[in-house]
Amino acid sequence: MYSLLIKNAIVYDGTGKPGEVLDVAVQGDEIANVAFNIKSYAQNVIDASGKILAPGFIDLQNHSDVYFQLFDNPSLDSLITQGYTTILVGNCGASLAPLLTHEALLSIQKWHSLEAANINWQSFSEFIETLSKQRLACNVASLVGYSTLRRAVVGDQIRSLEKNELQALKNALRESMEAGAFGLSNGLSYAHEIIVSELELFELAKIVKAQNGLFSVHLRSEGSEIIEALDEALDIARSTEVNLKISHLKLRNEQNWPKFPEMVSAIDTAYHQGINVHFDVYPYDTIWQALYGYLPKWAIEGGRAILLKHFADPVQKNKILMYLNNTGVKFADIEIASTANKLNFTGKTIGQIAKNMECSSEQAVLHVLENGGSEILVFEKNLDSLAVNQLLRHPLSFVGTDGAGFSNKEAGKLVHPRCFGSATKFLKQTISTGDMDLSAAIKKLTFGPAKKLGLKKRGEIKVGSFADLVLFDKEKISDNATYQNPFQFSSGIEYVFVNGKAAVADGKITGQLPGYTLRKS
Repeated sequence: MYSLLIKNAIVYDGTGKPGEVLDVAVQGDEIANVAFNIKSYAQNVIDASGKILAPGFIDLQNHSDVYFQLFDNPSLDSLITQGYTTILVGNCGASLAPLLTHEALLSIQKWHSLEAANINWQSFSEFIETLSKQRLACNVASLVGYSTLRRAVVGDQIRSLEKNELQALKNALRESMEAGAFGLSNGLSYAHEIIVSELELFELAKIVKAQNGLFSVHLRSEGSEIIEALDEALDIARSTEVNLKISHLKLRNEQNWPKFPEMVSAIDTAYHQGINVHFDVYPYDTIWQALYGYLPKWAIEGGRAILLKHFADPVQKNKILMYLNNTGVKFADIEIASTANKLNFTGKTIGQIAKNMECSSEQAVLHVLENGGSEILVFEKNLDSLAVNQLLRHPLSFVGTDGAGFSNKEAGKLVHPRCFGSATKFLKQTISTGDMDLSAAIKKLTFGPAKKLGLKKRGEIKVGSFADLVLFDKEKISDNATYQNPFQFSSGIEYVFVNGKAAVADGKITGQLPGYTLRKS
C-alpha cells in the first residue's frame, strides 16, 4: 500500500518533456511509481483529473535566512503557497554562517535587525546542525556569503586583505563546503564588497570549483557599468571554470536599457564558449533594495558609522546631494517599504516625504537614511517589462524570488510581492500568453535549478526522487500580491507535497513542516 496516490494528473516531469496523463504513487518521502492507471491501494488518494502535477519548485535566489524567516516564520507561508519546496539561501554575499567573529553578522543588518537574533552557532557545520533541528516547511540549502566571511576579518574597514587573511577566508570557505555549503555568493555592489578585487574573487572561485560548488554573483553594477560588471564575473568563470550564476539579472534605469542586447549577447557568447553560466530573474519591473544603495560608493565605504560622519560634514553632505541630483533616478517616485526605526514612512513615496518636509527629494533621501536606521528598504519601478519578459524566456534563466518566506500577518512594513507570487505570476503569464511551452516554463522552476545546484533526487518526477510535488489548476493559477498589499497568497495551487507530506492541501496551509536541511555531498 502506498502512502499517497495521485490519479489522472497531467504530469510534467520537469525535464522539458510534454505533459502526459499519469498516476504518481508515493511511499514515505520518495516517489515509488509513475505509470498509467496504477491499480493499488493508498492511504491517501487524490483525483487530479485535468490538473497539472509538477516537481516542487526550486528557488536559487532566496533570503529567508537574512530576513530571519527560517526562525521567525519556519512555515515560510508565502513560498510554499506558490509551490516552492526547496530554497537556496546565503545569497548576495550574506549568510548566517560561518561566523568567524561577532562582526560577521553585520552583513545582514540591511535586511533584518539583529536586536532579537538568537545565535548559538559559529561554524557552518554548527549552523547546519542547528537548522536541521528546526522544523521547516521547505527544504533549505545554503551558500556561504563572502561579505559574512570578509567582515569577520576586517570589520568595517575598507581595505585589501593581507595574504594570511585571504588564506584564512579560503580555509573557512573550504571547511564550510566540506560541511555541506553549496558554494559561495558575492554582493559586489554592497558597501563592504565594493573594494573586493578580482584577484580575491579568483582565489575563492578556485576553492568553489575544486569543491564542485556554485559561484553566485550579485554584479558590481546593474546600471551604467553593467557590461564591465558582467565581464568581471564571466572572466572569473572563464579562468577557473567555476559554475557561475548571476543573481537577479536586470538592467536598471531607462537610460541604460539600450545596453540590453549587449548584455544578453555577452552571456550567450560566454555560454557558447563553454562557460557554465546561468542567471535567475523575477517577473516584476520594480526592484526592492536598501536605500543606501543609491549613494556614491565612496560615501558608503566603511558602513553606516562613516556614512553618518559624511552627513555631519556640510561639504561631504553637499557632495552626496550633488551626486544624487545627477543620477537620473526619479527619487520622488521611490516608495519606502520598511525602516529599522519606527518612522511613519512605510508606504509613502520620497516625494510625499519631501513635500511634508519642504525640501527636495534628494534631501529627503538623506533625512530618511539618517533617521531610519540601518534597515531601510524601498521599491522603485525602474526595469523594462519587455526586457524582463525576454530574460524569463531566455534558455539560460531560472525563476527566483529574490525574497523570503513571510506569513500574511506581517505588520509595520511592506515586502515585495515577489515573495508571494514569483512562480505563480510566471506560470500565469506563460499560460495566458503562450509565448513559452509550459514544459519549458516548469523546467525553469524545477529540473533546471536542481541540475545547476547539484541537487540529487529533486526537480524531477521519477521513481526514486524525493516526493516534492506541486498540483495546480492552470485555469486558476494566479499571483494576488500587490505593492500596496503584498501579504496575499497565490491562487490555483491546490496541493504542495514536501518529502511526501502535504504542506498545502485543498489550497490551504496544513501546518506540517516536512522540509529537510540539505547538505552538499
